[in-house]
Amino acid sequence: IYAFPAVWVLFEWVRCWFFTGFPWLLIGYSQTNSPLKGYAPIFSVYGVSLAIMLTSGLITHGIMMLRKHDYDSVYLHLFAATSIWITGSLLSLIPWTPATGKPVSVSLVQGNIPQSLKWDAEEVALSLDSYRDMTKPLWGKSDLIIWPEVAIPVPLQDAQEYVNDLSDGAIASGSQLIFGMPVQTPDGSGYYNALLSVGKHQAVYTKRLLVPFGEYVPMQKYVARAFDFMNVPMSNMKPGGRDQGPMKLGDITILPFICYEITYPEFALTTDKSVGLILTVTNDAWFGQSTAQAQHLQMAAMRSIELARPGLFVSNDGITAIINDRGIIEKAAPDHEAYVLTGTIQPHTGLTPWMRNGLDPILVIMMMMLFVSYRSVRKSHGSAQLASASAK
Repeated sequence: IYAFPAVWVLFEWVRCWFFTGFPWLLIGYSQTNSPLKGYAPIFSVYGVSLAIMLTSGLITHGIMMLRKHDYDSVYLHLFAATSIWITGSLLSLIPWTPATGKPVSVSLVQGNIPQSLKWDAEEVALSLDSYRDMTKPLWGKSDLIIWPEVAIPVPLQDAQEYVNDLSDGAIASGSQLIFGMPVQTPDGSGYYNALLSVGKHQAVYTKRLLVPFGEYVPMQKYVARAFDFMNVPMSNMKPGGRDQGPMKLGDITILPFICYEITYPEFALTTDKSVGLILTVTNDAWFGQSTAQAQHLQMAAMRSIELARPGLFVSNDGITAIINDRGIIEKAAPDHEAYVLTGTIQPHTGLTPWMRNGLDPILVIMMMMLFVSYRSVRKSHGSAQLASASAK
């Protein structure tokens, strides 16, 4: 009942950082719309995973007791499993962070540029013209306008005039525009995968957690030729610095992430109580028609639950969505078509227990579960040896 759930969740935690980590599809993500999500603001997705595995362990052990006609144990197991779900449901009703300020009008621009054309030098104008034309009617009507990851597939140094025009439009209209594009490093050794914010508040965020073999090549001297042959775009990116200034919308602090970064529970963890909303921009066109786009959005929704903040999820071809502070997807754009998703969000500030305490409480709980399991096995083993000696 205790050992297997603890080992399972410990393994999930390890694979989130071992060899740079692969946090995709932790079992807790399956509960973003169930009562068990109430544990996320306290213990993060790991706590939700633990609640699932404990429920499974109790049900399985209860069935074993039923076969032995130990009905008292069966009732006890069912009561414990039900209590886990009722507690999660009650926790999900708690407003962990207060709303602050007025609702913000947002427009999320989904350009739907085909992946086969996005990095074609002859088709660059397609991206530039599409996003500019879709944004023109939004100037002055939306407080915040957002384009997806690398919406401009041209380095800043080569598209400065285009970016200046966007900045002028944002300042003149009073809107804030955030968009993705590559930015060359100061020493010219590579590029950052960056987000630029133009308008009243000028800011740049450079992606800190890069995807191995997608944005950079581990052991480059051994496999660089293969990647040159495959012509993988953006495979020479450089990670951004740890300490970067905040993105702002008036008095609202925006917590930005690019693509894969949002899938790491601890990476997305912040102790900044002034953060008002979470922003994720991505280009999930790589996933094609698979369910990976929906999985990516679900992980972003879990981050909103953990931090009790609304989230904006902006993709090139889907799924673009507005998420509230409880992880509920309030509006979503149709995937695989050009679309502007417009709506409002209510910023929240403050700290959830997960933001205050981090991973320590859930790790302590799992260590205690393993200790209890170990003591139980030792006790059972000692009882068996005593019984065997008595029989002799």
